Formats: sequence, structure tokens, C-alpha cells
Amino acid sequence: MVSAQNGNELKSESKSENGGGVNGEREKVNNGRPKLNLRWVDLLLDPNPDNIVAVGLTGLLTWASVQVLWQLFIISIAILLAALKYTLVAALLIVILITLL
Repeated sequence: MVSAQNGNELKSESKSENGGGVNGEREKVNNGRPKLNLRWVDLLLDPNPDNIVAVGLTGLLTWASVQVLWQLFIISIAILLAALKYTLVAALLIVILITLL
């Protein structure tokens, strides 16, 4: 079991899991509980340097993802406006061509 706990608690969990074996893991999966015991409050408030780095990197990745999505949104709006502009120009040219005939 992967856990974001300190070393002492992790050892006590691994001793209790040895008795359960594979059936104990299947029961946990069948109960609908996730295998990964992750608590965001512990990650944010725990002064462990590994957790601080993980939370910082997660925030950085989230910020970069938002920036990329924002740029894609701006580019798609620019493409739609350009398409609309050229459609209006083409319609105007067709109207001028029809009136000249």
C-alpha cells in the first residue's frame, strides 16, 4: 500500500497487511475505498520537505496547464474572428460581382 505518512506509521501498516495477504487487498477494493490513502490536509500542513515539494510541483503543473489552456482559447478565438472576417469579405465580393453583372 502506498501511503503519504511518516516512517513509523508506514511500518505499522505494513505489519498489519502481512496477515491479510491478497484477500485483504481484494476486500479493500471491493469495499469501494481507494487503494491510495491520500489526505490533502496532511500534504498541505505536514512540514515534511518531500510533501512540500510535491505540493509545490503540483501547483506549478496546474498553473502551467491553465496557461496553456488560456493560450489555446485565445488562439481559437483569433481563428474564429479571422474566419468570420474573410467570410464577410467573400460575401461582399459576391454581392459586388452580382451587382456588376
